[in-house]
Amino acid sequence: MKSAKAIHTKAPYVLGLSVAGRTLYGVLLQHTGEGVRIVRQFTRQRIARFATVQQGVPEVKGQESASDFSIQFGGGQTTSLFLKSEFDVSGDGASTQTPAAALFVTEVSDVLSECREAGYGDPEVAFCLPSAELAYVELRLPRRARFKDQDTGELDRKALLELLEQQNLVFDPNQVAFLALTPSDNETHRFLAVLPRPTEPITATLKALKAESNRKLPRTRLFETEVSLYLGLARRALRSFSAAERPQRSLVLRVGHEDTLMLFLQDETLHHVESLRSLSVHDTPETICSRVLLLQDEYGIGEVEAIFLLSEQSESDLQRGFEVFFPKARVVSLRRYVPVEAEVHGAGFLAALLAALRLQADRSFLETFETVNLFPPSLRRRWTLPFGWHVWALYGLLFVTTLFFVWRYLELNAALKARQDVLRRLPPAIAETDAKALERRIDSLNARTLQALQALEVLDSLLVGSDRWSRSLAQLSREVAAVGGIWVDSWKPQSTGVQLVGSALARERVVELAQRLEGTIRELTFAEIREWPVYAFVIEIPLPNELPEPARYLRERVATAAAQSTTNP
Repeated sequence: MKSAKAIHTKAPYVLGLSVAGRTLYGVLLQHTGEGVRIVRQFTRQRIARFATVQQGVPEVKGQESASDFSIQFGGGQTTSLFLKSEFDVSGDGASTQTPAAALFVTEVSDVLSECREAGYGDPEVAFCLPSAELAYVELRLPRRARFKDQDTGELDRKALLELLEQQNLVFDPNQVAFLALTPSDNETHRFLAVLPRPTEPITATLKALKAESNRKLPRTRLFETEVSLYLGLARRALRSFSAAERPQRSLVLRVGHEDTLMLFLQDETLHHVESLRSLSVHDTPETICSRVLLLQDEYGIGEVEAIFLLSEQSESDLQRGFEVFFPKARVVSLRRYVPVEAEVHGAGFLAALLAALRLQADRSFLETFETVNLFPPSLRRRWTLPFGWHVWALYGLLFVTTLFFVWRYLELNAALKARQDVLRRLPPAIAETDAKALERRIDSLNARTLQALQALEVLDSLLVGSDRWSRSLAQLSREVAAVGGIWVDSWKPQSTGVQLVGSALARERVVELAQRLEGTIRELTFAEIREWPVYAFVIEIPLPNELPEPARYLRERVATAAAQSTTNP
């Protein structure tokens, strides 16, 4: 059953880390065109450092010890055989205080620094949670539940989480994995919930790294478990057998320095998980074999046909012991099914290698593995920009500038197309005229225009002042009639104007006439004729030397036409 989305990375380097007892194991993988190869292996001894239990870390209520658990099998009776001996349960009066998680901040930082100094950059990291730091809870579901597939017993994750909450447990839903178990009968399906304990050191270590500003948080992508990794590798081992020789019941046995992990399988389905702290590599093969036989009888598993071994040390002695106790079973090493050429020694290195392969191996290898990932989202390394706000401002300015020039280009292109449309609408004779011919025509028109202007200037010189006498007489008649009581006796031309001689009935009328004609009064004489006052006057008025009105009109028309021809060639 798939409990999480499959993760696969294209990063060139992946670092797998596993914690076994007081030792940190690491395997650095490189993805090449030919496949995956081991670049380097690391080991670091952990220094005793402890952290307080973080709030929100999963724990099991009502337990007498953080290491105690019970799993139901068969008719549903809870069995607790060997719990006191295996998990140090001291009885009803045992303390309920949760121990602190052991940190390995310095060790992880040292391994990552060694990778960077060796030229491998900042690899992506996959952790393998040790079996001793995990809690296992069996869930039994009736067949009439909301199954997606009645044959395989697959169930949606939400329903399993709801059932797990009914077990009086406090946990983080993001740090729970569900593994399908063999059904107890035709009406009941079983699932194994795997969740970290409060003493789990990896989460506490990453939180400590995140809290320290001077340390860089690793690029963690995966939290795997020993159970799911060994289960996937065991399935791969079973598929290597032919259909006729494939074992029906098999056992995966991992013996470490501090505990022993047993996985009982029926075909490719997990049947039972047992984590024993009372067994380790320090025990004799006979002791380990006898404990396996005792568990087979207790849970009614039956005789196993294949045993896949993995031990921290003396694996050959352990293999010979199992061949004696299980003469009909095939006893092989589990590490022989790992798809890498380099040999990996020890269960810690193998767990780290399998965790790294979960990120970088090909799809054909990963199809036998469960997609388990207990990595909490709160510890994901956030991607931050390597530059400040001024770079964003520069990007904004560059964007606006680019937008302006694009708009300007579009505008000029539209204007060019408009001009082209105008040219296309011209008659063919004009549109197809040669450019040099057009230049010759323009030069000819400019020459003719210049000749006409010169002729007009000569004509204007002849016409200047030709109508001044007629215009002056017309103006004098208009002004004398307007003033009234005045008459002109004579009109005598002079060099600068005309001398008027006349008489008026009042002196004011002489003055008004002079003002209207813009003239100068040279002489004014008073006399009485038949008892009426008469004033004789002499006025000099100027005559303007101007072009006639028709000449000015024609000249303005020619200048306007010339300006238009210059603007539109």
